[in-house]
Amino acid sequence: KYITTRDIGIAKNYLSEDELKQLNLIVYMYLDFAELQATNGRLMKMNDWIQKLDDFLRISEKELLTNAGNVSHQKAIEKAKIEYDKYRNAEDKKYISDFDREMKKLLKKDDKNT
Repeated sequence: KYITTRDIGIAKNYLSEDELKQLNLIVYMYLDFAELQATNGRLMKMNDWIQKLDDFLRISEKELLTNAGNVSHQKAIEKAKIEYDKYRNAEDKKYISDFDREMKKLLKKDDKNT
């Protein structure tokens, strides 16, 4: 997969395949729960939804975040950009153009024929 600078600010892009699957399952289950509440005509305010989400995560045996942490969004993006630049430099060093790849094949064929 090719990673772009647009990808670095999206948190879910840093999840493993298993973590992303778990996140999707939790989201779908929670949305189904919300739909069930609406179908049953239960009026809920935003604070109710926050409490229900916390309860839902506890039932799912997930750890709740109790604070926002100490790294600002801007600092996280800056750090991600620095790491992205390192990644791009490493990837660029490994890059072989189509032309170079084809030339290598031709040279191998030429070596076999001589």
